[in-house]
Amino acid sequence: MIRILVILLLSSSPALAQVMEDKALQEQLIPESFKLEATAIAAKINQFEWRTTVSYSVTNNSGMNLYAGVLMGSASIGTCADFRNAHGGLHLLPGPNAIAYAVDPSVGRPRPVYVPAGARVSGTLDAEECAAPNPGSPKATFSFSLMVGQNESSKGMLQLPLSVDAPIRQVRGE
Repeated sequence: MIRILVILLLSSSPALAQVMEDKALQEQLIPESFKLEATAIAAKINQFEWRTTVSYSVTNNSGMNLYAGVLMGSASIGTCADFRNAHGGLHLLPGPNAIAYAVDPSVGRPRPVYVPAGARVSGTLDAEECAAPNPGSPKATFSFSLMVGQNESSKGMLQLPLSVDAPIRQVRGE
């Protein structure tokens, strides 16, 4: 009798319910739940500096309305992995266990973006000091961890790896 009571008390805990929700969400997602498309431009911005900008779009084919973002520090294209700026589209979000992370005071705390079922969200990510993401090749693999959840809390979000081969155009300044 006491064991049954303990199990009932534990199952009514909000923390345990959140874990169970995440597991249920994970079981509903398949590899085709999100489609990633991307292109990149590596541009010389002055005599010494290069910047690679990746334009991407993610389509939510999961059939569910979700909140989403890009896990901070997870994006890369070829040899470039120092993405600190996100524009439009998905925001850079701290990991579920992050205690301290950089916040732009002009923008505020990073928040997930609401992405309804069937919606497509587009944006750009900038990699500083990145001249040639994949030297000698017109393409490079662009990848990041997509964070998705059923509410705005990044603490309970799932991390799903996405990747695609992205064409790269290199532009030199005059």
